[in-house]
Amino acid sequence: MSGFEIAVKPLYLRFLQEGYGKRDALYEAIRAAMLAGAVPEGARLPATRLLAASFDVSRGVAAAAYDMLHAEGYVRTAVGSGTYAAYRAPVGGLIKETADPVHPAGTENARTGKVQLSSLGRRVVAAGRRMELSLNDRVPYDLRIGQPVIADFPYDDWKRAVYAEIRRFPGRLQEDAFRAEGHEPLRSAIVRHLVTTKGIRANPEQVVVTNGSMQALALIAMLLLDPGDPAVVEDPGYPGTWASVEAAGGRLIAAKVDRRGIVPEDWPARLLFVTPSRQFPTGGVLPMERRAALLDWAARRNAVIVEDDYDSEFRWGGRPVEPLKAMDQGGCVIYIGTFSRTMLRDVRIGYAVLPDGLVEPFRRAKAWTEPHPTDLIWQRALARFMAAGAYARHLRRMQRICGTRMQRFCERLEKLPGEPFDWYPSVSGMHVYGEWRRDPGEYDAFRAACLERGVVWTDGDRYRLTPPVRRSAMFGFAHLDDRTMDAAAERMADALLRLRSRRR
Repeated sequence: MSGFEIAVKPLYLRFLQEGYGKRDALYEAIRAAMLAGAVPEGARLPATRLLAASFDVSRGVAAAAYDMLHAEGYVRTAVGSGTYAAYRAPVGGLIKETADPVHPAGTENARTGKVQLSSLGRRVVAAGRRMELSLNDRVPYDLRIGQPVIADFPYDDWKRAVYAEIRRFPGRLQEDAFRAEGHEPLRSAIVRHLVTTKGIRANPEQVVVTNGSMQALALIAMLLLDPGDPAVVEDPGYPGTWASVEAAGGRLIAAKVDRRGIVPEDWPARLLFVTPSRQFPTGGVLPMERRAALLDWAARRNAVIVEDDYDSEFRWGGRPVEPLKAMDQGGCVIYIGTFSRTMLRDVRIGYAVLPDGLVEPFRRAKAWTEPHPTDLIWQRALARFMAAGAYARHLRRMQRICGTRMQRFCERLEKLPGEPFDWYPSVSGMHVYGEWRRDPGEYDAFRAACLERGVVWTDGDRYRLTPPVRRSAMFGFAHLDDRTMDAAAERMADALLRLRSRRR
């Protein structure tokens, strides 16, 4: 056993016992060892292959832990040489056998006087790392998901709605004061939109406007989970959901996902988070028999289903499938929606449609954390925008645009030499999902070669709880024009051909 492993492995095992995932536990353990001086500055760290073997994790998990350490300056890399510790620990003792894995003896907590976090605080901090995602490094051909579709937004209609509300705002300062549920005309507009487009029948009193869908997920987990309670989540799935469960002290049950979405089982839990209309990240649409199976499970278990409809508004193909909320006869489904994808990204407005028994608890929880609703100008402007029919026109136009771009983009990807990806079919949304058909090492080499050519995409490993059988990738397309698509595809094809020639 190497000196590195002797210093790091005990901390890694203790972080796992604390409930950290493998990636975060590995990152925290190496970081803690560096802070304590057990891994000195300049020490060469094991290669990702050796690190993965020593700690019984996938190579992707090992690489992700190193990436996090590199992003925070704890390690440096030298091309062709390896990864080295870059943190110089102050003079002091090494890690002791009784060290706290969150604040090892002699590290920054003792030396700088940082406040000792509660168990809740530590859970929140650990869970929050799942949400760390940076798009700041600019590249010429950015295919990562979450890119705003700026060029096609109806700015004139939106500006008219915003300016009209700004002019009226001084005389309405107290109109929505301390209404945690949000602006009533917006909640009414949401109800009308849902019944027209999705068949969901609700009244405005059941709708609470939130600061994006993430706030709704966090409040639901806080209200419905005690520490140690199990919650079913999709794998692959959305890290924000996992973080909400973990921060509340819940225990994740990873549910299998195939090309048609989540695979129902008789899970020993009373809370399920699911994306049936467009599974994240694969894009699968849950068939009707599985939807019925989920509702049957909820009835047997007296469980709550959280239906996260994050990305089905831009639907261009196939017949829309009825949401779980529209099928719910027992009041067991919470429906979460968001405007952050269909509007401008900075318009952080989401909402939850709640069963009657959860309306008041949810409203009070939101009032506790946010007694006065935020973004009231945006809420009022959005209500006006929807009432004027501008939002519905925008959706219809974007459905046509995204459908065309999706078709063109997929045609280019399917022509990549050697057909390296197995593409998942999709009839809505703003990204496509594919699984790598070849050796995982070839995927890493291909990704690095594309980065050298200015092409990046979103790696699918970030969205897995358990080690995947195959590597995966997500490609955003809605923000791309034809010329950018062509250039990106040409560079990806060139990278594949160069790698193939090297193998020969």
